[in-house]
Amino acid sequence: MSQFPFQFWPAKDRSHNNRQAIYFAHANAYPPASYQAIIDGLREMAPVISYLQRPLWPTPPEPETVTSWHDFADDVMGFFKQEKITHVLAVGHSMGAVSSFLAATKRPDLFKALVMIEPVVFSRGFCWLNRILPRFIRHQVPLIKKTLLRPDQWPSLQAAFDFHRRTRAFKRVSDEQLWQFINAGVKADNTGTFRLAFDKHWEAHIYQTVTPFRKQLLQSTLPVLALRGAETDTIPAAFWQRWHSNNNHQLVEIPNSSHLLPIERPEQVLSHVIPFIEKYQ
Repeated sequence: MSQFPFQFWPAKDRSHNNRQAIYFAHANAYPPASYQAIIDGLREMAPVISYLQRPLWPTPPEPETVTSWHDFADDVMGFFKQEKITHVLAVGHSMGAVSSFLAATKRPDLFKALVMIEPVVFSRGFCWLNRILPRFIRHQVPLIKKTLLRPDQWPSLQAAFDFHRRTRAFKRVSDEQLWQFINAGVKADNTGTFRLAFDKHWEAHIYQTVTPFRKQLLQSTLPVLALRGAETDTIPAAFWQRWHSNNNHQLVEIPNSSHLLPIERPEQVLSHVIPFIEKYQ
């Protein structure tokens, strides 16, 4: 990519615009503005900048250009080079948290501290099996199959909202937060049809390239705040307990929440994130 695309939000207080921007890394299928409540909370301290991952580029490449989440980490490093970003405070959700952490393991000078909200920390065995299975078998994995079969176009934004309002994934998400996702993640095409901005084939491919990094987490010296939704299915409880052995990392579990923690419980997330950011700012 000759120019990495991004979104930028100034600090709410103009006097804070001279501070280094906080880097926010979005999840698979969730454009940055899906997290407006989180971003607005971060803007109380500094500007916020968010790199748009490959599926959101003006002309997205083919999904097969990604073979592991290390490719997204390399994109992060390329974006930081483009914007001359170093020693940054970062906040990431899901794949965004993982790509930021992997970038930090390759270039420790780029990160001062990192908030990892619901990172995907599957086992090496699961990731290996997920990669070597033939595509037609991988497409039968429930999460991937559901993604590929899910509707991705609607006659209106209201219809898109109504569809997502009925789904189990968003059952803990308020109407206000769901509308933030709809407005960020559903766009009209030139025929007036409203489509997902994040192509579902890209979303499914990203699930198929999930990358193991547990060992690096347990050995990391980077200051990290990790937030886990108590009802999550992406941070196994057994590994969460092992992760507590890393004294460089602060771990917090938030009740009545799932993998969509930052849009389910934005106020609770910010109550932990803001003091952590202020500590290293």
